[in-house]
Amino acid sequence: MSHTFKYCLLLLTFYCGSGITAPYLDRSNYWICTTHDNANLQWSAKSTYQKAALNIAYATCKKESKTPSSCKASKADCEGFNQGMSTRPMWKCTALDRTAVPWQSNFYAQRDDAALGARAYCKENSTIPETCYINLVTCVSFQEGVRL
Repeated sequence: MSHTFKYCLLLLTFYCGSGITAPYLDRSNYWICTTHDNANLQWSAKSTYQKAALNIAYATCKKESKTPSSCKASKADCEGFNQGMSTRPMWKCTALDRTAVPWQSNFYAQRDDAALGARAYCKENSTIPETCYINLVTCVSFQEGVRL
């Protein structure tokens, strides 16, 4: 009987130990992917893996869309999050005019788009719009929620 008790105690210790050492799934690292159809309806999915999130969103679109053949999915429509923060680069540029007034763009995913946005904003609002110019040195990369 003593031998059986020791054996059970050993098994119990093994199972408890394996529960403690089980890998922890970090819920703050994930992907969100979005798909859309030709009616401009969107479906999003969240997963630990980019491909899984993309496939789930695509399958949901196929299931729920009125025109399932028009569902579109692309890796460009996926956004990764590390510790809950977006990993997508966010750019903001500043245009200047002859009076040295700074005109900042909105946030853009591409640096060139941010530069063009700043120049357009300057041309729309400056008192001397023909002097608006942009230098790419004025462009700054931000992560969503965090200044670099």
